[in-house]
Amino acid sequence: MSYMDYNEFQAIMLENSYQQSKAVEVYLNKASYYTRLINRIVDNTADKQPIVKVKMEKFIKMYNDKRVEAVWDAISVAELEKLQGWKFIEDGEEFILQLQIKYQRKLKEATEFEKKQVELATLYEQAYKRGKLHD
Repeated sequence: MSYMDYNEFQAIMLENSYQQSKAVEVYLNKASYYTRLINRIVDNTADKQPIVKVKMEKFIKMYNDKRVEAVWDAISVAELEKLQGWKFIEDGEEFILQLQIKYQRKLKEATEFEKKQVELATLYEQAYKRGKLHD
């Protein structure tokens, strides 16, 4: 995994006509959290011995890998939302309503894929709300 900055992220989003939805923000907030952790480590080891800095490098690398992974997850969600034609959080309730109409309120009859979409919409909604509480 290579380094991924916000400009690279924006370029990929623009190039593919992906939208920065609330589900995408869930992962961007996660990436931002890892950036803050890295910055804290760097700040706290600035005046320390070289041996301490070397030991902290593995944590910086680990958190940076997790940050980059979160950014790629954000891109993957944006891609999935584009492919399915609706956003998990913003359009989730409407999607569920359409399924209820389609299956005459018997959501047990929905396909496995549709059930997974509902599950993801619910999970992203919860994660987004949790993230807003911590801001």
